[in-house]
Amino acid sequence: MTYRADAKVSTRQIGMSAGTRPTTERCLWAARVAVVRDVAGTKGASLSHRLDADQMIRGSHFGKCSENRAQVASSIVRRSNEVKAHLAEVARGDGVRLANDISSAKHFAAN
Repeated sequence: MTYRADAKVSTRQIGMSAGTRPTTERCLWAARVAVVRDVAGTKGASLSHRLDADQMIRGSHFGKCSENRAQVASSIVRRSNEVKAHLAEVARGDGVRLANDISSAKHFAAN
């Protein structure tokens, strides 16, 4: 059984760039980090489940979003400890639900 992060990043451009005036453009970004549990069976079957425990990581950068994709990715990587801690916390609290999911899968397989 493994737990993995599945991140979806969204960006929003704010501010403006008006000719010779200094730009006020900013790229606001948010990464929704979901936790996915994968359980592999002994006969090659697998059970994957997206847990209801999303975490949001937010930030911003000066300039256009289209020009800041690398900086956004770097910011998320720098905060990987937060993601790992979130994965560990969700995994610790998943025991009862995991047992129920496996029991349900066995019930459906038997029918």
